Amino acid sequence: MIPGRAVIIGSGLSGLTAGVLLAEHGWRVTILEAHAIPGGLMQRFRRGPYWFDTGFHFITGSDPDGLFRRIAKRLGILDAMTFLPLDEDAQYRIHIPGEADFDFPVGLDASRRALGRRWPAQAAGIDRFFAELMGQMAATQWLDILVPAGTPGPTCDPHQSVSEILARCDVQGRAQEVIGCLASILAMRPERCSLDLYAGFAGTALAGSWRAEGGGEAMIKPLVARFAALGGRLALKRPAARIRWEDRLVTAVEDATGEIHPCDLAISTCHPAETLALTGVDGFRPSLAERIQATPDSDSAVLVYAALSRPPLGLGRRHHFARLSTAAFPEGDLYYLAPSNFHESAEDQARHPYLEAMLWVPCAAVADWSASAAGKRPAAYDAWKQERSREILDAVTALHPEIAGTITRTWASTPLSVRHFTRSRNGAAMGLSHDIGWLGSEPIPRRNRLKNLCFAGQSIGHPGVVGTMIGAFILVENIVERDLRAEVMGGGKVLGSGF
Repeated sequence: MIPGRAVIIGSGLSGLTAGVLLAEHGWRVTILEAHAIPGGLMQRFRRGPYWFDTGFHFITGSDPDGLFRRIAKRLGILDAMTFLPLDEDAQYRIHIPGEADFDFPVGLDASRRALGRRWPAQAAGIDRFFAELMGQMAATQWLDILVPAGTPGPTCDPHQSVSEILARCDVQGRAQEVIGCLASILAMRPERCSLDLYAGFAGTALAGSWRAEGGGEAMIKPLVARFAALGGRLALKRPAARIRWEDRLVTAVEDATGEIHPCDLAISTCHPAETLALTGVDGFRPSLAERIQATPDSDSAVLVYAALSRPPLGLGRRHHFARLSTAAFPEGDLYYLAPSNFHESAEDQARHPYLEAMLWVPCAAVADWSASAAGKRPAAYDAWKQERSREILDAVTALHPEIAGTITRTWASTPLSVRHFTRSRNGAAMGLSHDIGWLGSEPIPRRNRLKNLCFAGQSIGHPGVVGTMIGAFILVENIVERDLRAEVMGGGKVLGSGF
C-alpha cells in the first residue's frame, strides 16, 4: 500500500509495535487508547513502594541472542532495556502433588536431557517428542531461529494436542504431566493445546525466559518514545466509538469525544467482538461475525501480590508452576515467582521483597458481579476475591514454608480487573480462546470484508509478548511490502505486493 494515514485502536504491545513499523515506512499514524496510560496488559500500577504488573511476568525467547532481543533491536528499544538474570539450571520449577519437583533448565536440548535423566525408561520417547517440537519450530518462520539449522520438520500433525503427541511418542505418566504442564503458560491444558501453539510459546519459553527491569513498562516506555520520535500521535483517554466505512473501505475512526480521525488504513488490536461492535455487523463477513461471537474467551486469572518482610530466597530466580486443587477450582494451574529475587544485589532484593502468584480461572467465575463498576464492587465479590487470595497464598506457603509469617500486606486482581484495563470481553487474559476446539491453528484472519481494516493482537495469533509482536510484524510487512522478518534476523529485501 502507498503510505498514508493510519489509525490504530489500542496502545498495547501489538498496537505500538505496528505503529512504530508503519511510521518508519512513511505512514502518518495515530494510536487511540481508552486509558490514561498506554500499554494494555503491559501496564503497571503502584501500591505504596511497590510496582506491580497487570499481565507481564516474563519474556520468552529472551536469551542473549534470542528472538525477542532481535525484535527489540530491530524496533530500536533494546538498548533501553535491562534484563534480569535467571537460574540457568532451573528457569522453571514444576510442582506436582506426589512427585518430586522438576527443574527445566535454559535451552531446549538441556530440557530434553534433564527429562531423560529423571525418567530414563522414557528417554527415547522424550527424545521423539522433542524432535517433533523442534521440528515444528523449524517449520515455523520466526521460530526456526531457535533450533539448529537443518532440523527436520515434524512427522505428526501439528494440529493434534500435546497430550496426543506425547502419547504417540510413548511418553506416559509423570513425564507426560510435567511436559504438558507448560501448556498452562497459555492458560490451557495439554489435551486442548495443539503442538503448533505449544511450540510458539512453550518452545520459546524453554529457550530462555528472562524478566525485564521495570516489568511491562520496560517495553512500553521505549516503544512510546520511539513512536513519538517518528512523528506518531498517541491519543490517550480516546476510546474508539465507531469505525466509519463505505464501499467496503474504512474512511475514519471516531473516538468517544466525537473527534473524527480520517484514515486510509485502520488496525484494531482490541478484542474482535469489540471491533465487530465498532463497525456494525455489516462490516464483517457473516461467517466471521458468527465465529467471533461463538468462540469463547480464554481463561483469565486471579493475581495476588504479597509484600514480604524478608526476601523469599528459596523461590530463587525462577518461574514456578504448581498443580493444585481448591474448593472453587478442583483443577487449578498456579504460576508464581518472587520478582524481587531477580535483582543481582542482596540490597536490592531486600529493599521491597514481594511475590506474585496467578491462578488461572474462567471468566465466568466472576460473572455474577460483571455489571458492577471498578471501585464499586459488592461485598460478595470482595469476599470471593479474598477467599481466592487466601487459597493461593496457602498453596504457595505449603510449598515454601519459609514464607509463613513474612506476608505483611496483599493486593489482588480478578478477571474484572483485566476487563477494566484492557476492555477484553469478560476479562479474558488472552482474548479469544486459542485451544484446538475453537481457534487452534486457524486464528482470526488479519483482514476482513472491509479491505483496509486489519486485526492484530493476541486474539488473532500466538499470545504472549513474543507472539503478539511477531503478529504485528507479519501484518505490517504485508502492508509495507518488505521482508521485516529478514531485517530482524539480518538482511532484508523488498517483497512483491502481499496486501
